[in-house]
Amino acid sequence: MIKFKVFISAALLLVATFFQATAHAQTAQLEIELNLPELDVQPYHRPYVAVWLETSERKHVTTLALWLQKAEWFKDLRQWWRKAGKSNLNFDGISGATKRAGSYTINWQGNDLDGNPVKPGKYLLNIEVVREEGGRDYSRVEIDLTQEGKITIDGTNEFSQSFVTIIAK
Repeated sequence: MIKFKVFISAALLLVATFFQATAHAQTAQLEIELNLPELDVQPYHRPYVAVWLETSERKHVTTLALWLQKAEWFKDLRQWWRKAGKSNLNFDGISGATKRAGSYTINWQGNDLDGNPVKPGKYLLNIEVVREEGGRDYSRVEIDLTQEGKITIDGTNEFSQSFVTIIAK
């Protein structure tokens, strides 16, 4: 009888572990359509862009995109630098070159920079766009990773109306 109880306990533990792993594997995803407008200014420099998530207490969770030419310009993205740049300099998977005016899609699969799933819940999505010898746009919106939907974010100069689609799993 004792062996049977131990077997049942072990089986229940395996089932619970499986369901926990499955629940974490089914984290929400984001599709961000970021629009960089054509600006009639001289000189025009392609903007630096940072997109990241924070907790509601404003603690950095993960960086989704980082567009720069060189790491020495991380500090120009002031808001992002204060939250994430100073503490972590490994952004290989999400960094890329600056982009010209146009519409760009940033897909986030729901993981932090270490590859761990981000827990469902409410977060702050931050977008910062800065141009050398130009302007600065920064926007923060609350998103709920448990609620599917589309959110509009209005930039004022360096990025124009953009959209975030939440795909809850």
